[in-house]
Amino acid sequence: MQIELRSARPDEAEHLSEIARLAKAHWGGQIDRWREAFLTVARDYIAAHWVWVATDSSYRAIAFAALKRAAAGDVLEHLWVLPAYMRLGLGRRLFQRVATESPAFTFTSDPNAEDFYCRLGACIIGQVVSDY
Repeated sequence: MQIELRSARPDEAEHLSEIARLAKAHWGGQIDRWREAFLTVARDYIAAHWVWVATDSSYRAIAFAALKRAAAGDVLEHLWVLPAYMRLGLGRRLFQRVATESPAFTFTSDPNAEDFYCRLGACIIGQVVSDY
């Protein structure tokens, strides 16, 4: 499978939101409660932050990552892979792309993804209790 990484375009916002929703649904959880707060990517968000997509051979996004640059420290806000493409190395490639741009960033992980991030060298520095 030919995979390419490229910058996301603002016109892909709805599609990226759908990738996030489908990926989160794959792991279970209350999608309706997460939808607006965490799983919606707006056009202006893509324009304001560093967002990369992994594309298939048709150049359609099948995964994405988003890095919010901030004076207090960079934050990985999104890393989602369509369920049909999980376990093919896309998440790893996107994570490495983020790390290339920002060697020191933080993020909050869903418990289902904790092992994935630890395998990539991430360190647990705390825990956040969520109502979601």
